[in-house]
Amino acid sequence: MSSFGQQGAEFRATVEDDGLEGDYSMVDYPETDYYLLLGLSRNPPPTDAEIRSAYRSLSLSFHPDKQPSHLRHAAESQFRHIQDAYDTLIDPKKRVVYDISGAEGVRQEWGQLGAMGIGGEAQKQDVGVKTMSPDEFRRWFLKTMKKRERQAIESLVSSRGGITLGVDASSMVSVDEDEDVQFHIPSPKVTTYGVTYNFDTPLALPQLWGTAEVEDAESEGKESEDAQDGGSEAAHLTLSTGIVGGLAHPVQKATVEYEDGTEGEETLKMPPILAAKNFRLGATLSPNVRSLVGTKGIWAKHPFALLRDSAVSFEGLLLPQPSLRATITRNFQPVAGVQPFNVSVTSIHSRSLGETPPSFEVQISRELFKKKIGVVSWSSGVCNWPEFLLGWFPSIGMGIQSAFASASEVGHLQIGLIAPAASPQAAMEVDEDEDEPSGDLDDDDNHSLKKRRTNHSAEAWESHLQVSPGGGALVLKYSRNLFSGKPADDPVKTEWSSEGYFPMPAMDEARAVRLEVSTIASSDMSLSWAVKGIRRVGEYTRLGLGIGIADKGMMLTVTWRRLGQNIDIPIVICPASEATNGATALTAIFPWLAYCAVEFGYIRPRDRKKRRQEAARRHRELKKLLPQKREESLQAIELMTEQVQRRQGREEAHDGLVILKAEYGYIPPTNKKPKNGFTEPRVIDVTIPVAALVNRGQLVISKKSNKFQILGFHDPAPLLPKRLKIWYRFQGRDHYVEANDKEKVSCPLRAHLESI
Repeated sequence: MSSFGQQGAEFRATVEDDGLEGDYSMVDYPETDYYLLLGLSRNPPPTDAEIRSAYRSLSLSFHPDKQPSHLRHAAESQFRHIQDAYDTLIDPKKRVVYDISGAEGVRQEWGQLGAMGIGGEAQKQDVGVKTMSPDEFRRWFLKTMKKRERQAIESLVSSRGGITLGVDASSMVSVDEDEDVQFHIPSPKVTTYGVTYNFDTPLALPQLWGTAEVEDAESEGKESEDAQDGGSEAAHLTLSTGIVGGLAHPVQKATVEYEDGTEGEETLKMPPILAAKNFRLGATLSPNVRSLVGTKGIWAKHPFALLRDSAVSFEGLLLPQPSLRATITRNFQPVAGVQPFNVSVTSIHSRSLGETPPSFEVQISRELFKKKIGVVSWSSGVCNWPEFLLGWFPSIGMGIQSAFASASEVGHLQIGLIAPAASPQAAMEVDEDEDEPSGDLDDDDNHSLKKRRTNHSAEAWESHLQVSPGGGALVLKYSRNLFSGKPADDPVKTEWSSEGYFPMPAMDEARAVRLEVSTIASSDMSLSWAVKGIRRVGEYTRLGLGIGIADKGMMLTVTWRRLGQNIDIPIVICPASEATNGATALTAIFPWLAYCAVEFGYIRPRDRKKRRQEAARRHRELKKLLPQKREESLQAIELMTEQVQRRQGREEAHDGLVILKAEYGYIPPTNKKPKNGFTEPRVIDVTIPVAALVNRGQLVISKKSNKFQILGFHDPAPLLPKRLKIWYRFQGRDHYVEANDKEKVSCPLRAHLESI
């Protein structure tokens, strides 16, 4: 999977040895931001004329041929960066890749085996990539990267399957006549097993009505891109198989003759054997209806258009008994401007039509409120043919054996409300229109606020009320993240989408626990519940521990997940007859206390120590680079001073934006006592670099930019929170603005404009 595009590695730690205290975000000297280097804004994107103008202006200051001998080497280095920035941003396709994945992405994709390099995807195209517009190229590039990422992920998985081992350890907990709970060393035995395996593959099918035509050039381009990505394959096939059974422990009685001539019978234990109870073999076919039938002709008219715009799948089962499930899903929007309904209809053919008609399942869902989805589902169950048909055709109808087998397949009605959890990516993204954390908060408060937002967005719950002829039940489920950190329920990294490149966010290295609680209250007053915790222990590996009450008694469940591979071990630790409230409470509390002791007594202290050591090491390395970075910034300021002063003179002549003074660096906090050695400010004068960014009477520095990357800046206080202070004159009046590293800078302020 691709990891470029991230502008640097973040370290968050408390480094007491070096006097650093707090939750600071440090970026490890990422590559220069090309937009900042040329003094351009990302949004709105600069025009080609603005890019050329910025390049010519900087060339006047940094061209090596125009510099004195003692500054020629520095000018050559800076001019090389300026030339790279210009060559990238002036090329529409390189700019698209740069906006998505940074300078490293441009070098990689235009290098050998890159998407645009020798042997890359662009050379394998039937349609020339060079003739694409920027929007078309963006769509093509994102789909190419998504395909590459998917191939990388799939290469990690040689198979997809699961193993389930049922263990009987019911001797672990016992309850005496006085309901005193006693714990014993169990003698566990494996009693049941289950193995599943499945794999997916694309399937090529001939189109049903000739070549599928497209309605316009835009849709044609999209279908072509889908074909390149493999997204418009005619069908997708999933083959699955599984076996479930138990372990039999046979014994054999044998007649034994002893040395004294007597005979006797002995019972010999034989090796355990697998007893298969159920074997499953089936396949699921998901055709791409639009690709098969096209988009014109009869398929563009109702009711056939319903099929064309629907998702269709067929699930066939050969063993243990043949059956077929056909499902069609589609969105309906009865009134324009309202949330659509998602309708799914499934027909189930599990018996011959001579015995029963097919059964049906219908599910309707719709977003009722913000992030609240209402769901109504109905199942007909297995029904007999109507009486009048049985009278007309005496040969049809269920036999005694089929009627007995279908006794449990009854219809039901289910009504539910679901509040799904937001994805980790959505939880961390901040919309431009939303309010950011207040600039008055320090980095500790801002980071804590982000943690709370992430944890709150990860909460999910659902409730279902199910009614059937046999009774009813109320199902409640709730899940959330505990112990702030990297979420445990992240899916396999999917960083590329049709919208762009979104590297998985990392708040810190601590790992959260995903808590899942579920309970089922039946109409017969029986209650079953389960509590499960899942923790991420590796990049793709998750471990889970759960406990609950089921029909068999109290169950302890251990799970292991890695990509498409699963191992589940349900363990019966207390039979149903002895599962009293006291036994339940004690058995549920002990594993939780044991985990908390390990998590907070060993794992987290160890991880914090490692992060402190790493942050301290990086801080020492960055301190060694300070003299070099300071010298580079001073040389850049000396090179640009003359040109900037002339531009500022023109601004002053027109009462425009004139930068009087600018400082950047660490300012000791006033709301708490700073650590020893950090009581004095560490600031640098950046008046000339800030003035160089003034364009047409305005100064804009994006909040997403690392301010110490600005040409002429450097980081005077690594790992410490820094602020930028600017004193400026506009329309004859003096003003002041201040911002931290995460805030946008805009001069003149709207309030200063309105006061004129």
